[in-house]
Amino acid sequence: MGGQQVVQHCPVCNAKYDVGIYVSGQKVRCRRCGNKFAVIRNDTFVGAAPGAAPGTAAVGAGGGLALAAGAVAVKDAPPRKNNPPTVAERQREPAQVRRDKPTQDRDMPPGTRLDGYELGAVLGKGAMGTVYRARQISLDRTVAVKVMAADLVGQPEFVLRFRREAAALAALSHPNVVAIIDQGNVGPHYYFVMEFVDGPTLRRELAKKAVTHDIGLDFAVQIGRGLVYAHGKGIVHRDLKPENVLLADDGVGKVAKICDFGLADILFSDRSYVNLTGSRISMGTVNYMAPEQRQDAGRVDQRADIFSYGVVVYELLTGELPIGRFPTPAERNPALDRRLDPVVLRALDQDPRRRYPFVREMVDKIEAVARGRL
Repeated sequence: MGGQQVVQHCPVCNAKYDVGIYVSGQKVRCRRCGNKFAVIRNDTFVGAAPGAAPGTAAVGAGGGLALAAGAVAVKDAPPRKNNPPTVAERQREPAQVRRDKPTQDRDMPPGTRLDGYELGAVLGKGAMGTVYRARQISLDRTVAVKVMAADLVGQPEFVLRFRREAAALAALSHPNVVAIIDQGNVGPHYYFVMEFVDGPTLRRELAKKAVTHDIGLDFAVQIGRGLVYAHGKGIVHRDLKPENVLLADDGVGKVAKICDFGLADILFSDRSYVNLTGSRISMGTVNYMAPEQRQDAGRVDQRADIFSYGVVVYELLTGELPIGRFPTPAERNPALDRRLDPVVLRALDQDPRRRYPFVREMVDKIEAVARGRL
């Protein structure tokens, strides 16, 4: 696809959007008129082995922060005048479109207190909730508080899983994993308290073209170590991508820290299934999602994380995503050591049985190449 935009127009005001980061069926709110419309996608799947025909990967159900798989990019919708809809047009608008405009969760104003935490500015938003910069009053320190989306906490299954697993997640302690400090709820507001990382996401660094060959290898090893640690604790991320890696400055260099670790494990488990909307079913962006995760997001194991990790490593080393009939890392970036090719390609295998069974083996190989030992 090579940077091709996937364009769709708002059916009400005809505003033009690149829907390349969304999944077919996901609802997107038009910034011009406020209408919420469903994305229609039919793209080439990510992670197909070199030489494979586009669109041959298995496609499963699901939505989320994701795209739909297929073979052909969606073409532009027929143009129409970019004028606001008339009253007559609004009356002719399909009833389903009008019903798809629920009131969004409102941001909590600065100064709101959740137990011992005072909320400040919004740091970011995702399908699961909103993250605020906050102050832990007792220690007068800055933390990050993630408040779960209202439709999640309205489900008893989610609340049960949240309470049962949050303590286990808070026990994670590793330099490459954002620490969970606390969890709780005030009325209908359920929240996580996490360490505050005063640094950009890996996505921002990639967008700035600020990741050199050596830095990319270093980040790849650091992220891998975080995965090794969490998998050793029995926790699978299920949504690993550059947006979920924060970069902290420890005074010597940048430390990669995986965030939102375990949130997917709370939402999806063999022991309990939360009935989520289509916008969350696949739990991740399709560019980083294992094929089997599209079919049953709740029953994947650590090999799904290994696939996602393989996509992140490929992007770190080449600046591109492994889409369709993608070249090997060294073919795309001749400066790379070709010994990395089989390591990354094995992680990107469509069949989880042919991937690394454990991420430690992959991380060890990357580190060996980086240090010239492989």
